Amino acid sequence: MLTKSTHVYAHHGLPLECDVYTQDAASDTHAFLYFHPGGLTDWGREFIAPWFVQACLERKWTLISASYRLMPQVGTQGLIDDVSAAYQFARSWAVKDGKERPVILGGASAGICGLHTFRHPFYNSSTLLLPEPIEDADVAEFISRPIEVGKQEVGSIASFALDKLLPDGSKNPDYKAPQAPVIQDPPKHPRGHLYEYYIYKNAWLDLVGEIDAGYTWAKDPSNKRRVESWPPTVLIHGDADLHVPLDSAEQMRECLSEDKVRLFVANGLHHLFETFYFLEDDEPGMDAVRDALKCLDGIVAAASK
Repeated sequence: MLTKSTHVYAHHGLPLECDVYTQDAASDTHAFLYFHPGGLTDWGREFIAPWFVQACLERKWTLISASYRLMPQVGTQGLIDDVSAAYQFARSWAVKDGKERPVILGGASAGICGLHTFRHPFYNSSTLLLPEPIEDADVAEFISRPIEVGKQEVGSIASFALDKLLPDGSKNPDYKAPQAPVIQDPPKHPRGHLYEYYIYKNAWLDLVGEIDAGYTWAKDPSNKRRVESWPPTVLIHGDADLHVPLDSAEQMRECLSEDKVRLFVANGLHHLFETFYFLEDDEPGMDAVRDALKCLDGIVAAASK
C-alpha cells in the first residue's frame, strides 16, 4: 500500500520540503526525484499526474516530489542549490549500510530539468501566449515578493491525493476532489503567468542564461566526451503544445542524438495533456506515455547491470 510522508530536505533561507511516496520506507530500490511544473514560477509539489505515481508504485520506486524556490527571486544559483540538495536527500533516503540509492531525475513540463531550453527562438521572439500582453503593473506584486516556494491551491484537481488510488494501486473510481474555496477578488493574473510574461519580454535568457547552455554545443566534435556523459533522457511531448514547442524537444534530440534522447510524441495534444490520467485510462496520448515508460524501463535495467 502506498504511503506518503513529508520531510525537510534543506534550509535555504526557508525550509524546503518534499513528499516521499513509497511502499517500503526501508527499500533501497531506485528513487524518482520529481520536480513539479509551473514554468519555474508557480504551482507546487502536489501537482503530480496519477499515472506517474502508479508507474513508480508498479516498479517499487520511491517517488520524491520536491518543492523548490521560485523564479525570479531565487536566481539560477539558488535553483541549482535546491536541486543539488534534493538530489542528495534522494540518494540517502532510507538507505542501508551507508549505501547510496540510485536516482532517476525528472519532472512534469520539464520543470527544473528544462533549464536548457530558453535559447530556443520561441523564448526570444516576443511570443504572445495570452490574448493580450501582461502589463508590468499586473505582475509587480509577484516580482516584489520575498523568496517563496510554489503551493497548490486547496481543492486543485491537479493535486495528487492517496485516495485517488485503491490499495492495489489501481484507479479509485469513487474519488471526489475536495471543494475548492471561493477566492474573493482574485488577481487579474496568477503568479504562474510570469512564465508567459517573461516569454513575451524575451527575458528568460536574462534570468537563466548563465546556466542555460542550450544544446548546439553537442554538435561540436570537441565536445564528444561531454555528449557521451549526458544521461539517457526520455521525453513525452504533445505536438499541439503551445506553451513549450515540440521543436525544442526535437532540437535536443537532434543535437544530442537519438541514442541519448528518446522522444515520444502525442499527436494533436496540448501542454500537460496527461495531467489527470491513470495508467489504465484509454485516453488520447496514453499510448505514448506507456511507450515512454517501457523505454525508461530499458534504460534503468541497462544502468543497473
